[in-house]
Amino acid sequence: MRMNHAIRMSPLLCACGLALATAGCGSAAPATATSNATADGPSASASTVACANPQVSSAHAPATHLALAATDLPSGGPVLAQISDGRMNNTANTDQRGFANSSNTYRIEDDVVLDASTQTATADYPQLRDAAKTQFATVTSTSSPAGLGCQVDEFTGTTSAGYSQIGIAFQDGDVIAVVLLVNSAAPVDPTFAGAVALAQDQKIIAASS
Repeated sequence: MRMNHAIRMSPLLCACGLALATAGCGSAAPATATSNATADGPSASASTVACANPQVSSAHAPATHLALAATDLPSGGPVLAQISDGRMNNTANTDQRGFANSSNTYRIEDDVVLDASTQTATADYPQLRDAAKTQFATVTSTSSPAGLGCQVDEFTGTTSAGYSQIGIAFQDGDVIAVVLLVNSAAPVDPTFAGAVALAQDQKIIAASS
């Protein structure tokens, strides 16, 4: 994502999109669902059941309906509005959305990839996880939060401009998602970051029903 404002977020769109182009991102697509996630963040343990779920068909709903909308964002954080939407590197079955507060000091990037199958998503996940990690100039901590699909990685650190940043990548079934939160005015709240990722996962799961 290329920003021309107070925050210039690194182009996760390009990094992830190029990886997907060579990985063979497949068909399938999501459905509309709302999330009432709170700022409590992920809590349930990941399991093999979560890994096999969901399976989202393109006949069920378009991929653009899987990414978070402003109304899906959890409470406990800044008031954010959607500022961008589009495919990741013009790759089919992907969506990338950007959100920002009114002062443009806080931004969220939400990337969603709808793969051909759970097996393909499992194989593709490391490329998106690594692409997310490259958006950090400094990584101060890494973790694997519980309750988000079958593969999940969280990175905490700073951007090349020194802004606080948290990135969470996860795979649930045939879907891969990455949320990237940047705050130029204060540290990103890890609880809110976890709640955003959980809201995205809940929308993915709802899309398969």
